[in-house]
Amino acid sequence: MGTYRKEVFRKSLHLLCIAGVTAWFYSLQDWKQSVIVTLAVLVVIFPVLFILSKVPGLTGFFNARKPGEYAMSCAALMITYAIVASVCWGYFGHRILGVACFLAWGPGDAAAALVGKKYGRHKAGKNKVKSLEGSGAMLVCSFISVFLVLYFSKFYSIPLTILISFLTALATTIAELLDYKGDDTAFCPLTAMVVLSLFQLMI
Repeated sequence: MGTYRKEVFRKSLHLLCIAGVTAWFYSLQDWKQSVIVTLAVLVVIFPVLFILSKVPGLTGFFNARKPGEYAMSCAALMITYAIVASVCWGYFGHRILGVACFLAWGPGDAAAALVGKKYGRHKAGKNKVKSLEGSGAMLVCSFISVFLVLYFSKFYSIPLTILISFLTALATTIAELLDYKGDDTAFCPLTAMVVLSLFQLMI
C-alpha cells in the first residue's frame, strides 16, 4: 500500500472514531455515567491494543507511523472525551458543545493530512513537516463543521455563530500546526473546548 493510500486509510479510521465519539455523547443520559464507562472501557481496551501492537504480523497495522500509535491514540481520545464531556456536558449542560469540540478537530485534521500530503508546497510548523495548504484545508473544514453544529443547535445568532465558529476553527488549526509530536488527538479538541467555554462564560 502506497504512503498516500496508507494515510487515507488512517484518516478513514480517524473519521470513524469521530463518528463513534459523536454517537457516544448521546448513548447515555447522564454525563457521569458516560465518563465512567469511557474510562472503564479504556482500562480494558488499552492493554489489548498495546499487546496486539507487539504481535508479529500485526505490528505494521497497530503501530502505523510509530510504535503503539493506535493504542496511544485510543487512550488520548478516550481521556480527552472524558475531559470534554465533563466540561461541556457536565458543567455547561450542553453535550452538543462537546460534539463541536471533536468536529472542530476531526474532519479538519483529516483534510489537513490528505491535502497537505498531496498538494502541500509551502512548508510550515516546527520541523517543516506540515504545510500552509494543509492548514488552510483544516481551517475551512473545521469552520464548516463547527458552524453547522452551532447553527442547528441555535445557541447564538447567525453573526455570532460565524464569529465563534471561525475563532474555534482558527485556534484548532493553529494547535494542529504547532503540534509536532502527534498529540493533536487531545491537543486540538481541548483547544476547541477552551474557546467554546470562554464564549459560554461570556455569553
